[in-house]
Amino acid sequence: MNTNAFDWLAILLVAIGAITWGILGVTGLTGDPVNVVDLLLEPIFRPGPAQTVESLIYTLVGVAGVYLLYTAYKMGRASRRTARERRKRDATTRTETTTDYGETDTENTNTDS
Repeated sequence: MNTNAFDWLAILLVAIGAITWGILGVTGLTGDPVNVVDLLLEPIFRPGPAQTVESLIYTLVGVAGVYLLYTAYKMGRASRRTARERRKRDATTRTETTTDYGETDTENTNTDS
């Protein structure tokens, strides 16, 4: 399966989301939770627009996660198809390379009596 720009963008967004949730979880365990996205957007935007941009970022991360679920399904389907084709090819090769030994293989060549 080939990857495209959407795949890489989705991976990047999900990785950013995972890191953000990880920091939020760790800091929440140790005291006051730290929202990294909120901290990064605070100096750039005023409080109203910052919340809108933050919501858009979280929405994009969510969409990227759903897209990666779909991509994982496609990868599994492609993997099953490849395995099925490999089994079919191996079965075909085995039947073509079978050798008939005839009577020479069935004779007893043991001279010990």
